[in-house]
Amino acid sequence: MIAGKDTETLLQLTNDSEAAFSALMKKYYPALYRYGLRLTKDEALLTDCIQDVFINLWQNRHTAAAITYLQQYLLIALRRRILRVMQQERKSVLLTEEQANDPAFVLEFSVEDLIVEKQLEQEKADKLKELLNKLPQRQKEVIYLLYYQQQTPDQVAGIMQINRQSVYNLLSESMRKLKAFWRDTTPI
Repeated sequence: MIAGKDTETLLQLTNDSEAAFSALMKKYYPALYRYGLRLTKDEALLTDCIQDVFINLWQNRHTAAAITYLQQYLLIALRRRILRVMQQERKSVLLTEEQANDPAFVLEFSVEDLIVEKQLEQEKADKLKELLNKLPQRQKEVIYLLYYQQQTPDQVAGIMQINRQSVYNLLSESMRKLKAFWRDTTPI
């Protein structure tokens, strides 16, 4: 998730704003909790780890403005914290290296979760299709041949009668435009 509104909130956080910190906690706590339940069923451990992640964010608030993808940052921090705590708890128990480094990740989806996820995926697919149609013809053709027809860059160059470097240039420009379009059309 691109920082979006979080950029301003993070800037406020660097200025010791407790209101900004509270807003971030309210926004991200549910997502962290749901993700954490996939890593551990120990709710006490999970809530402690989430609190540790937010305490760490507060303690390092003066550098928080450098965080570009806050949700990703928080999810990574939570996963690492849970793994660290679980490894410390397991020191007295002999486990294989694989078991110690890879927690049991449990996937359980409710019907509502699956419906919402499918709807979000469809919305993203529709948006991507719309954005692809805004690209110039040659850029659309390169993307189509590479990703839909799974041709190699050399094959695409032969089909389009251009050199290989031109394929890379068209692809690079397409990706740059798609990223810009995506950012511009994503509601904040």
